[in-house]
Amino acid sequence: MSIFIRKKLIQEYYSKRSKNYDKQKRRTWKSGKGFDDEIVDTIVGAVRVSENSVVLEVCVGTGRTSLHLLKRVETHLVGLDLSKEMLKTAKEKMSSCKKRFDLVLGDAEHLPFKEEIFDAVICTSAMHYFTDPDQYLARFSRVLREKGSFVYGDLTLHESDELGFLNRLERTISHAHESYMKPSEAKAMLENQGFDVCEMRTFAYLKPIDYLMEDKGSYFGVKPQALHELLQTASENERNLYSADGNELTLYYTIITAVKESSA
Repeated sequence: MSIFIRKKLIQEYYSKRSKNYDKQKRRTWKSGKGFDDEIVDTIVGAVRVSENSVVLEVCVGTGRTSLHLLKRVETHLVGLDLSKEMLKTAKEKMSSCKKRFDLVLGDAEHLPFKEEIFDAVICTSAMHYFTDPDQYLARFSRVLREKGSFVYGDLTLHESDELGFLNRLERTISHAHESYMKPSEAKAMLENQGFDVCEMRTFAYLKPIDYLMEDKGSYFGVKPQALHELLQTASENERNLYSADGNELTLYYTIITAVKESSA
């Protein structure tokens, strides 16, 4: 699939999902009391900024993370996203923060910003769409000041998932998916791009199979049978890694905090 077609699929998918996105996220991350808030709070808490800092969130979506950040710190936020509809929702939600944010319709592949102007960059739940995540990370580094913080968050493979079961599952229900990484692979990628990894946390949560179809499969016209057939062909080891029992499975979300090292 060409990069252009993949971006078009991503744009259309999130535009359709914009109205229900926040509700679906809260519903999905409810396996523990306050788990949704815990994920968002962990991401926001990992952003090392102070008053008057300037923060970029790439793939800002509906502004779930950015809104929490703006409420916590007197910072300025720039949010970039491919979807006009997602940005519209974000604008409505962040209106109470007056003039402390700018929302930009744009592409993470071509960041329309000068070098080293942000004190922090956030990118969550998006890296798995990128064909070459190393190149995107280099672009994020370009606009980040030295000693600035970068926060990565995304679903990750189980460290023992050697055959990429989760990627096979995701490609079955999402035609836009490229690839998930293991936590260790994400950490290595950051270090190879000149980041000093400060902290890495992985959260486990339950995901009902029906929600996989509602959140993704239905938007891409995938029939439930396709997902059930994939689950039936999973090895015993794969089912054990993700506790897949036909009704739900355990997924893993990893958050990594890193600092851009000095070039000197």
